[in-house]
Amino acid sequence: MGSFFHAFFEDARVQTLLVLIALDLALGVVAAVKLGNFRLSFVGDFARNDLLGKVVPFAFIYAAYKYAGSVDLVIPGLDMEVVMDGVWAIVLAALVGSLLGSLKDLGLQQLPAPLAGDDPATPPR
Repeated sequence: MGSFFHAFFEDARVQTLLVLIALDLALGVVAAVKLGNFRLSFVGDFARNDLLGKVVPFAFIYAAYKYAGSVDLVIPGLDMEVVMDGVWAIVLAALVGSLLGSLKDLGLQQLPAPLAGDDPATPPR
C-alpha cells in the first residue's frame, strides 16, 4: 500500500492536480473575501467537491492502472492507462474552469460564462 501512495504522489499528473487544487482554494478564498460573501462552509464544499469528488476517484482509477497496466479492457487498445489519461483530462478541465471562475470573480479575467461561469456544485450566494 505504501508503494502505491509513493507512486501516486510522485506522478506528475497528481502533482499538477494538487498544485491546481491549492491554487484554486487560495484564489477562491481571496475572491470570496473580496466579494464579501466568504463562508467557512465554502471550504468544506471545496473539500467535498474537489478533493473527494475529483482526486479520490482519480486515485482509484490510478490504482486500477497500476494493477491492470496495459491489459486491454473490452475494446482492443483501450487499457487502464487510456482511461486514466481521460479521467485526468476531465479533472484538469474542471479545475482550470474553477480557476478561471475565481479569476473572473477577482476581476482579473473577463471570460464568457461557458469558460468561467459559476460552479453548479457551489451553494447559492
